[in-house]
Amino acid sequence: SRQSLTDFVEQTVAPLTVGLGEAWVLGEIEVYQEHLCTGVLLGLLFREIGKLLPKPGFPRIVFATPSEELHVLGLLMAQAVLAENGAECIYLGPHTPLGDLNTAAQACRANIVALSFSSAYPKHRIRPFIAQLRDVLPQSMEIWAGGSGAGEIKQASKGIRVFSDLREAVNALVRQPEDISE
Repeated sequence: SRQSLTDFVEQTVAPLTVGLGEAWVLGEIEVYQEHLCTGVLLGLLFREIGKLLPKPGFPRIVFATPSEELHVLGLLMAQAVLAENGAECIYLGPHTPLGDLNTAAQACRANIVALSFSSAYPKHRIRPFIAQLRDVLPQSMEIWAGGSGAGEIKQASKGIRVFSDLREAVNALVRQPEDISE
């Protein structure tokens, strides 16, 4: 309650998730304990996001993970930060097949499709998935990728942005409104 949603995500949730991962690797906590904490954080983030209203002129962003990517906490962290900073956010969630993602993004008239790739997602699938999605989406629709797995992308093609942290995404968002037309 003493932090903005963005500060809560960056200063509390992000370090907590790193600590949870390290504790699990070291055998200090069980899988169910990590899942329990993740579930609490997801519920909290969903509630806080639900209280936010988009700012006029800001982009509409569809949030998803590709097929076989079940980790959504990073995706929801990005959605929370971008929603607090004005974006209109539509959550599709995990394990979204490429065809469904394309259909949903176009049906929702999204300006941006935001994807999250965890370190658990197979590295060799990231570039092909993004390239295939870029081929089917309208050229006016950007793809934003983030998460620890997205760090594998060193140079992105036109219409694709890769973010190494949430501040980069916020900076890109606040430069977006003048480019968005309904």
